[in-house]
Amino acid sequence: MVNWFRKDSSDRDKKITREDEQRIAARFNEWLPRILAMPEIQAPVTFEQVMTFFETDRPADFTVYKGVIIRQEHVEGQILGQVFLDQHNRTICRKDGTPYGRQLVAKYLDKKLAQTFDGRELIFVKLRNKKFPNHKFNQDIFAQLGELWRDILTLPDIIPLITYEEAITYFVSNRPNDARIKRGAILSQPHHRGHHIVQMFLDKNNELVCDSAGKPYGRQLVAIKLDEELLDNFGDKNVIIVE
Repeated sequence: MVNWFRKDSSDRDKKITREDEQRIAARFNEWLPRILAMPEIQAPVTFEQVMTFFETDRPADFTVYKGVIIRQEHVEGQILGQVFLDQHNRTICRKDGTPYGRQLVAKYLDKKLAQTFDGRELIFVKLRNKKFPNHKFNQDIFAQLGELWRDILTLPDIIPLITYEEAITYFVSNRPNDARIKRGAILSQPHHRGHHIVQMFLDKNNELVCDSAGKPYGRQLVAIKLDEELLDNFGDKNVIIVE
């Protein structure tokens, strides 16, 4: 049971192809009316400024994997757009379809940023893994996951009892064929019918693993009761990490 997540394989992510670059550049004009715009013309725009934006304004969405900076000519200089992508190079959007990110007009770029573009229209930036405090899931995990866990299953099943053995068996029998998966997590929060249970699969950085459509692998259910072993494993926490 201890080693069921451990498989020797490298993490997978979709490589950026020329087709990806062309698609993103072509869609930029469609995004512009919906991307937050900075009203003032910026002079200059520096490499540090655009990189800092990806860190400070990164959305609380666990599918965020990289950023992209897109530039176009403008009568006052250049338009720079910054948006966030998932591991499949798709734009991360809010529920209303508005892309996370910003756009601005740069009178000119500093030397480092201009050299990074090196005549190209796009720069892709792989973002650092977002970890929970102390590299662990804390007690506010449901709040940290935001709306993403809701994609696991819209309407949770209601069952009279869930046991520790049943929860662990689910990870073994329903593990997706995805090499990124290294462990699992069982989350619990109060529900008016009992306990709201979410089971999900995590990568080596304790980040949620999603399928090609961006939906998390896993399940959620409402259990009227938990067996004694499962309650003991939760203790005073609301998260169990399964190696």
